[in-house]
Amino acid sequence: MDPLTALGLASNIIQFVDFASKLFSTTKRLYVSQSGASVEHLELESLARHIKKLAEGAKPRNPPRSMLTPEFSDEDNTLVDLGNQCVAVSRELLGVLNSLKLKGNHTRSWDSFVQALRTEWKKDDIESLQRRLDRMSNQLNARILLDQQAEVVSKLYEIASDNRRLEATRTWEIDCLREDFQKLFKKIEEGLQKDGAEIRTLAQLSDAVEKGVGYSSEITILDFIRFDSIDDRQIGVRKAHEQTFSWIFRNRPSPSQRQNAQNFGEWLQSDNTLFWVTGKPGSGKSTLMKFICEHKDTATNLETWAKGRQLIVAQFFFWNAGRQALQKSQEGLLRSILYQILRQTPDLIPFASPALWEALISGKSRYGVYPSASQSLSTPQLLDAFQVVSTHLGESKARFCFFIDGVDEYDGKPNDIIRLIELLKSTLQVKLCVSSRPWNEFEKAFGQDQPMKLYMQDLTTNDIRSYIADTLEKDTGFQELKQRDNRYGDLVQDILDAARGVFLWVVLVVRSLLEGLTNADRIVDLQRRLRLLPSDLNEYFERILFTVDNFYRKETAQMFQVTLIARDALSLMSYWYMDQEASFLENLEARPLSKAIIDGRLAQMRKRLNACCKGLLEVHSVEYSGGQEDFFYLKVDFLHRTVRDFLRDPDMQNMLGKWVGTDFDANIAICQSLIAQVKTAPEDIFYHSYTDSLAKIISIFFVHASVLEDSQYPLTLEVRLLDDLIIAFARHMSYIGDVWALFSISRGGVPYRGAHSSGDPGYLVLEEAVQIGFHRYVSKKLDERPSLPVIEQAFLLHCALFPVASRLVSVPRLPMVVLLLEKGCGYHGPNGGLRDGTVTDKTPWIVFLETEYEILQTGRSLEDALPIIKDMLSHGADLNADCFLESVGGTRKASEVVRMLITDFDARALGDLLPRTTDSQQEKPDRSRRKRFISMIFRGKRK
Repeated sequence: MDPLTALGLASNIIQFVDFASKLFSTTKRLYVSQSGASVEHLELESLARHIKKLAEGAKPRNPPRSMLTPEFSDEDNTLVDLGNQCVAVSRELLGVLNSLKLKGNHTRSWDSFVQALRTEWKKDDIESLQRRLDRMSNQLNARILLDQQAEVVSKLYEIASDNRRLEATRTWEIDCLREDFQKLFKKIEEGLQKDGAEIRTLAQLSDAVEKGVGYSSEITILDFIRFDSIDDRQIGVRKAHEQTFSWIFRNRPSPSQRQNAQNFGEWLQSDNTLFWVTGKPGSGKSTLMKFICEHKDTATNLETWAKGRQLIVAQFFFWNAGRQALQKSQEGLLRSILYQILRQTPDLIPFASPALWEALISGKSRYGVYPSASQSLSTPQLLDAFQVVSTHLGESKARFCFFIDGVDEYDGKPNDIIRLIELLKSTLQVKLCVSSRPWNEFEKAFGQDQPMKLYMQDLTTNDIRSYIADTLEKDTGFQELKQRDNRYGDLVQDILDAARGVFLWVVLVVRSLLEGLTNADRIVDLQRRLRLLPSDLNEYFERILFTVDNFYRKETAQMFQVTLIARDALSLMSYWYMDQEASFLENLEARPLSKAIIDGRLAQMRKRLNACCKGLLEVHSVEYSGGQEDFFYLKVDFLHRTVRDFLRDPDMQNMLGKWVGTDFDANIAICQSLIAQVKTAPEDIFYHSYTDSLAKIISIFFVHASVLEDSQYPLTLEVRLLDDLIIAFARHMSYIGDVWALFSISRGGVPYRGAHSSGDPGYLVLEEAVQIGFHRYVSKKLDERPSLPVIEQAFLLHCALFPVASRLVSVPRLPMVVLLLEKGCGYHGPNGGLRDGTVTDKTPWIVFLETEYEILQTGRSLEDALPIIKDMLSHGADLNADCFLESVGGTRKASEVVRMLITDFDARALGDLLPRTTDSQQEKPDRSRRKRFISMIFRGKRK
């Protein structure tokens, strides 16, 4: 149980037991009236309200019947049991109060609760309840609260760490809460040294817990909206060269610049809503947008516009070459902006996602599954959240400014993203700066307001001149050449004339000239070299490609193919492993590398990358530097989007295919390199846990390993790779114990492992294989392990029913469910317990029915529910099992839930597997289903 939840529950139970016990004191008067008048009825109401409030606080947040919870410790189970006893006692006490209220004043001959109770209960009943309260008091006292101090402090540090990671604005509040807890624990300790902690202190402790749970819930929702690659494109865009782009904030443009350069600074301070940055491919649009987003003058000008009101700034950089759909979709744009708004205004988080907030605060999450970034959010859902946020911020008249780069890289029709931008403007009354290539659709939508746009190629002449001069001046060969030949100024002008505003072309040309300078080229040689270079980017890329030494072309093609298909940007260390011979990887030992070896290999790979790819692939550092950070976060990617587009051309693909030969498979090479990286990763559990570095590697591994299920690959290769991963896991288990505490891949509802397995890495990989849909591997391994414990068999079946192990993979679940049941997973089939020793508590069958029912309430269709139900019934699923339906708030038999999930026609198709019921029994569920179906259709029409 979460430490804050446990502490709050314990505190509330103590308060309830204390209050209930005091009711039995004959000196405890039922009411006190200053006038002496009879106020019995009012006092009874007040007493009832207080008992209800205390009982509600003592009620366990995670009722075992309503959701699939993490495994509880003995202490947690004690708290849950005591909490349930409090609820039961409260019902009895409230029953007495209701009875007394019904009888009215004429029967009143008592002035204390215990006297009143004697008029309703027998003496034995009263003494029995007193003994129950005494036992509860003995089981739990304030000393237990102090025992939880260390865990609570650790939890608060975790919340503070997550708050920093998400760049949320709760730092001060969390620090204050930590201090409050320290003071309260000290008060409790001082109270115990006297005669017990004051109830007032316990009430304050409960309030503090409530705050902590609130902050923790905010972080969960922020994490849900955020996605892993949210900042990758902006981070990957190269920083502007020194002294370039400063014209964007000048009051007066230079003579070579058009008036539009001046207008941007004015636009930031004005009430005009849209500014458009456009230009040729490679002209520096993204670099300018990054410069604007990070420059202090942007904030200064926007503050002038805000006029003291709250200012909320957000940005999103579309990336068509990105490996994840969210980097180039409407959902990604909206999630990114909503996340940035909410992290700046955390008080609005409950309003942005009220259902999820309520589920988290109450300790119940939808379908028993806490959310993850793998869950998609529809555009209407996100726009609804924007509308709610806008309404609440509208009262304070907050001002928004969004910077959206590369709308031409949106993966869809241009008019769709144009409409979304217009919708954002109308929903939030927002100021928007967008950039794109000058396509007709964008020219029509954004370019009509002539002053509020700029064309990059018209404004960067001085920037290009500055870049050329600064870069060449740093070369000693060029400095010597200037002294011998004063025509160097002509060379700079020649480059400017040929560039036509395309900054990327200039970068490539200057690189070529620097190569010439290493060979002591004269000015005339450099000018001739310049004339021979193609002015078209694609032609230039082709020329670069054919300058690669024939000896390296196979490696060049391998590196390009890997970078093109990689599900995410791979680390430089991964490329080093891919560059090694097969025998080296097969015999690689699982042990961490020293910093000296890491640095040496990375330096070597940089040289290899330059030799083979001639600058078309570059190394980017993702916010980290040095040591183990370099091991994971020096990433390799294309120089520019245009390079990727060029290499995707069919002619280029054919050429790379010839260079690489037939014996290279990019997916297998990626898998082998990632396993090698896991084997040799540094041993630092705190670093890995904080950055999810290994979890991300494993997630990418399983994406690329999924191709192995194709029959063209031998099963032996699939088994060898996954068994090699097991060896890598085993090494990390040697110092962290439970490997899944580290490799925390998103798991849609699977309880915390370690409670159901011995931490066998082979079993953990088997679980992952079930989730990903590795049918051949799973079949072979189950044949080799016919005697898995019941609980492990049950978890495999649960993984198949909820196949969301990786955020990057989605697989159909029916084939794996069929396979597992045919293989005897387990001997108990779908009725095997998910909790060791409590087989009747939760089973895959029960969890499946409960989850599918809750999903149906949202209007989503159940695509494969019927065949799964049929297969599980064929293997003995228990129709008499009790299912707790969260939205109903009660228990139903499995047979009844099945009929709620399917139509009458489907029920008849199940035949003898589903016993018939009377028409009256069928009528209500079927009518309810028709209503949901009609509601779903109309919701779809509205969207």
